[in-house]
Amino acid sequence: MSEEKYIEAYVGKNYDKILNSNFSWPTFLFSIIYLLYRKLWLFSLLYFVISFLIALIFDYILELYTLSSLLSIILSFIVALKFKDLYLYKINKDITKIKESTNDEDKILSLCKKKGGVSNIVLGIAIVVYLIVFIFTFREEYDNVFNQLNNNTEEIIINLDYTVPSGFKNNYSSDTYSSYEYIDEYNNCSFIIQKMHNTYDNEMDFLYSVYQESNINNITINNNIWYFFNDKNTYVYALINDDILYTLNYYINAEDGVCTNYLNELTNSLKLVEAI
Repeated sequence: MSEEKYIEAYVGKNYDKILNSNFSWPTFLFSIIYLLYRKLWLFSLLYFVISFLIALIFDYILELYTLSSLLSIILSFIVALKFKDLYLYKINKDITKIKESTNDEDKILSLCKKKGGVSNIVLGIAIVVYLIVFIFTFREEYDNVFNQLNNNTEEIIINLDYTVPSGFKNNYSSDTYSSYEYIDEYNNCSFIIQKMHNTYDNEMDFLYSVYQESNINNITINNNIWYFFNDKNTYVYALINDDILYTLNYYINAEDGVCTNYLNELTNSLKLVEAI
């Protein structure tokens, strides 16, 4: 029996399309899912490792999100371009092993079909995983939009009124503590506002005792004097009123000016209000 019959039995579905095409669109569009679907286990693992390293280095370490996306697309393109060669390499390797195990032509064909073909189980699992990821991603985007629609409204931590800049997501809120975070491709900043019973003589004593900071300034905001200091990308504000200590901690992790503008917008909105 000809070698081509073994290969056809191994490939199964879409034999002509796969072997006569120099570019695999399913691989380009579905990447690792299609590799797993075609039982290319080793190449799937290698693809995953490279994709993971791209995300780790360029997304989380260097924060070069656009470059990370571009490299991922290039990786998919290269794998799609070389798919037929990779697939034929695996096919020939597996068929050679099968032929070494038996001389029975019918058994060789049967083993080729069993060893090759596609994995519908993997396809099913992939669909479920994609649905789960889509649902969680959609929910996160919905929460972000909801938070943005509800931002630029006044928030109150018992007698302290402030305006949350647009785009900040509320991570946690209570009567005495609220934290917010803003993240996009170029900016990363966050802030915490809280109140507590005062145990310090004055605001400067608090800032020095907690942060060991002596270079303290003051600024009048909405008829109240706030004491503050900044150390690189950390800004801390403090105000004592009626034995209550109010603090604002603002952190800029990465920015191109936007986070600084948001800081000014936030501090300008700080205002003490009378208890209801």
